Amino acid sequence: MKKKSNGQYLESSRRGEILVAAAALFRAKGYEASTIRDITTAVGIGSGSTFCHFRSKREILDAVAIEGMRHVLAGAETVANQDLTPENCLKVLIRQHIGFLHDPPSRDFVTVLLYETRALSAGAKKEVMRLMALYEDIWKACLQGLVPVSNGRLRGAVSDSLLHRLLFGALNWSVHWYSPDDDLPPEVLAEALAELVLPAMRGSAESEVIGRSAT
Repeated sequence: MKKKSNGQYLESSRRGEILVAAAALFRAKGYEASTIRDITTAVGIGSGSTFCHFRSKREILDAVAIEGMRHVLAGAETVANQDLTPENCLKVLIRQHIGFLHDPPSRDFVTVLLYETRALSAGAKKEVMRLMALYEDIWKACLQGLVPVSNGRLRGAVSDSLLHRLLFGALNWSVHWYSPDDDLPPEVLAEALAELVLPAMRGSAESEVIGRSAT
């Protein structure tokens, strides 16, 4: 059963319980090291009960990855539908991405999505990539609002395709060093990261203005 439109991650259901337990186990132990018995024990059901909802452990992994990506996209779509300045849009997207990586239960789903992609079925990989492209488009639209564009691309020292990938890489790596309990609060970290990026964006905009003035 899929997530509700009100933003709840998964509806209360046996299938949802299996996915939440599996995501936590895959994140903690890895997909290969986790077993169906591990999952059913965590949920508190018999081993055979899992097969009422999933045909195999790989099908569970596929569902975890797809549900995780759907949740990420739904969150970004909510941001895109708000009346935000481009700078505030960037800050909210960064804060949201940090939340996806570090707030339970999404952190389990998204971490599995990041590190178990090779184990996905071909069909699941294709669907995850489709959803990821939609997510990236929202980031690109936000970034394009920060500086002048030419032929659909950012001008100056940065490009939308380069910058959003650099941002994703930096944010995703935070799973190795950031702890909301020990480091800056998520909203403070998001603000700080945005302020690292925005000067480069503003510099591109200023260069564009100078270039136009010179001509």
